[in-house]
Amino acid sequence: MNGWLAGLLAVLFFSPLAFIYARAFAGRLQARAAAGGRSVAAVAVPKLVWPLVLAAALALRLSGSDLAEWQAATGSGTLAATLSLVWFLGSIAAILFFVTIPFVLGRILGAAFALMGKFAGQRDDPLSFGARGFTTDAGTADREGLGRMGFTVAIDGPAAAGKGTIAKRLADHYGFAYLDTGLLYRAIGRVAAERGLDLDDGEAMGAVARALDPAVLDDGSLRGREAGELASRVAVHPAVRSALTEFQRGFARRPGGAVLDGRDIGTVICPEAEVKIFVTASAEVRARRRTAELVAKGRSVDYATILQEVRARDERDSGRAAAPLKAAPDAALLDTSELDIEDAFRAACRIVDASPHHRNGP
Repeated sequence: MNGWLAGLLAVLFFSPLAFIYARAFAGRLQARAAAGGRSVAAVAVPKLVWPLVLAAALALRLSGSDLAEWQAATGSGTLAATLSLVWFLGSIAAILFFVTIPFVLGRILGAAFALMGKFAGQRDDPLSFGARGFTTDAGTADREGLGRMGFTVAIDGPAAAGKGTIAKRLADHYGFAYLDTGLLYRAIGRVAAERGLDLDDGEAMGAVARALDPAVLDDGSLRGREAGELASRVAVHPAVRSALTEFQRGFARRPGGAVLDGRDIGTVICPEAEVKIFVTASAEVRARRRTAELVAKGRSVDYATILQEVRARDERDSGRAAAPLKAAPDAALLDTSELDIEDAFRAACRIVDASPHHRNGP
């Protein structure tokens, strides 16, 4: 049978499985884009490199061409070696065509579906052994069923305690979607400041929140110190928090599980979260961390000034009338003052693994 005809029949035969995989892949791409504040295209394009390489190698192998003739035609030892490698890769892909075809076709279709906004929320991936029932980290409980009906990890804490880094590591470790809720408030503060609005005007800030364009979350400068100060000012307004509450709750209960970090996740946004962690550290430690971070970026800062700002923000966040910063009564306390990031991450994993919801599944 002609190689191309065999390839076409294989594509048709494996199309149903490829479609199932494409739906799951599209959902994961959109979840990662939403969690990271990036466009779907920015997330999808890197994921297409391997599928396209495999497709090209398989096409070359099935073309019926003679490798020796191709190598001789190149006139270059480097190109000849590259052709040999591609030919070998194509041979492996042909042998494993029952995996290669649905993988390649599924990824390409999935990226297209994601760009069209289709199948958001589809997360179960039939070709990914890391998604359910498997873990590469010793001591972590089995993931079978975890997050299938929604599993929320709520992480709260003051600025520079390490909650964002821990939250992202947990999301990657367990295959959950991740949302830095602070970016929402930072974006509102930035937009309002750029428009010259009064940040103390609750109604005006609420209007900005209700009209917020998620595309502005792509701005990397939102993670800067100035944006953080703006976020703390607009977050005191009930109208702002009300406008963002439903969005955050919807994100938290998505199939596949979610990790959210902020200052009122376990107390207001997700009081029924399966796991709640309050990450903290002394003001002095947090000020030293923030100072070191800014110095590493080439900024000239004074530790005493940063410490004063940290304490002022703590007081503002803890004393506001709307959703003040505090640990939920059933939250696990994680003090990172004496921990490096690896120790803090492992401690957070132990907290998640100890949850009866995690161990037994929902």
